[in-house]
Amino acid sequence: MPGGRLKILRVAAAMIVFSGLTAAFVDFRGAVPVAVGHELASIQLVPSLVALVAGTGLAVAALVVLGVTLLVGRVYCSAVCPLGIFQDLVTRVAGWIRGSRRLLPYRPARTWLRQVFFWGVVVAVAAGGAGLTLSLADPYSIFGRLMSDLVRPVVTLANNAVVGIGTALGSEALYRVAPPWPGVGVLAVTAAMGVLLVGLAAWRGRIYCNTFCPVGTLLGLVADRSALRLSLNKSACRKCGDCLQVCKAQCIDLRAGTIDSSRCVACYNCIGACPEQGIGYRWRWSRSPQAKVAPPAARAETAVASPPRRALLAATAASLVAVSGAGRLLAATVGGPALALKGSRAICPPGAGGVDRFLDRCTACHLCVSACPTHVLQPAFLEYGLAGLLRPRLDYRAAFCNFDCRKCAEVCPDGAIDLLALAQKQVTRIGVAELVVDKCIVKTKGTDCAACSEHCPTKAVETVPFGDNLRLPQLNPDWCIGCGACEYACPAQPTKAITVVGRLVHDQVVRRVQEKATDPRRGGAFPF
Repeated sequence: MPGGRLKILRVAAAMIVFSGLTAAFVDFRGAVPVAVGHELASIQLVPSLVALVAGTGLAVAALVVLGVTLLVGRVYCSAVCPLGIFQDLVTRVAGWIRGSRRLLPYRPARTWLRQVFFWGVVVAVAAGGAGLTLSLADPYSIFGRLMSDLVRPVVTLANNAVVGIGTALGSEALYRVAPPWPGVGVLAVTAAMGVLLVGLAAWRGRIYCNTFCPVGTLLGLVADRSALRLSLNKSACRKCGDCLQVCKAQCIDLRAGTIDSSRCVACYNCIGACPEQGIGYRWRWSRSPQAKVAPPAARAETAVASPPRRALLAATAASLVAVSGAGRLLAATVGGPALALKGSRAICPPGAGGVDRFLDRCTACHLCVSACPTHVLQPAFLEYGLAGLLRPRLDYRAAFCNFDCRKCAEVCPDGAIDLLALAQKQVTRIGVAELVVDKCIVKTKGTDCAACSEHCPTKAVETVPFGDNLRLPQLNPDWCIGCGACEYACPAQPTKAITVVGRLVHDQVVRRVQEKATDPRRGGAFPF
């Protein structure tokens, strides 16, 4: 297929994925169907692998990504990874601001630095810190936080700014929405990552993808052994440098006449830029005649060159085994992530199963935060402890968990939040309310109030007679599921009279059976 068509297909796929995911993350009015975000998130490599390990998915997407990479190289990085596409847009905008594209000449691969970051992630995951490590390293999750935590509030502010104009024109399509700003700590972490990525992309294109990103390094290892690889036709190349003007990965070495397949992100810009049509795919799996008849001396030289690489891999494998064992032993000894939870009120969503399970599986992409209709889901800073940095939590100061809602589970791509049947979700206990009647305004101010009872969907909070024609709330914790409706509705200040404490492990309550009214016609007596 000609290079121009390859690039058109790649750009079309990239814009579908990027625009769909951006709309899902930035949506502040609930207008984007849940399936859009879920399906596009499910084809991302890390969520697919996490779903496979968690036993909640078949990881078809991950197998397809690895298979395509083994065939034609890192197409995923240019056509499917939203963070990679975002960096390409930043590079393009930076070129417009400068007035011209910056020449990015070939730079040798920083192999040692790539290996340090990649194996560091692998070791951390093997040591039992999968959730925190992947949340900080997964490119899809990083992109999700940038869109949800930074872009979505700005878009909401822009919407609010033009509401007046729409009203003046007689349109009611626009309405004001409270900007969903995350906490200061979360905002600082996400903004720092955003500034770093934008700066690197504007300076050197895909340097982040080819130096720090563990997904890029993993796919680079596969792409370096792919069947079809982009190659230079040395007889046709005039070394004009046009390909260097458009190569975002700095992987084209004109002097040697080679393209580094491990860093090439298959954007196909170079194919269209070459005036001599000297760049194209070449089949690389066939063995050369020289390799078949290589003399013993040549084979000996090859064998001598390979031990350092083998030694590195062997040492890495041994380190993984040792660190994994030590990490799991430490987790079993001190209680793992739950240690940081003692004394914490952090609450994870229904379907998570429990805090430890949730923190192990969630990569903090914040797609559920964007999809939550009440905005009760908010990114955590240290509410879970350091192990739960950036993971979603239920903040009952902002809202409460709708009794009939399951959107967080419907969009979750990695199985951190299971999609429970609605009847099961409605009896899943994620926390238990605690009532301090001495803080209730019925008792402290002598005023009538039944907000907690009126909003409780399970009727775990009822009212009993108190004082002079007043009613005081009474809690039955056996029926409480911890949805937070009572806490959110409680008007007591400065502290609520009723608050919810999260459970480390979720369980189920027995659904309350309402007594049926008796038929007044039975028994013979007229009811009035």
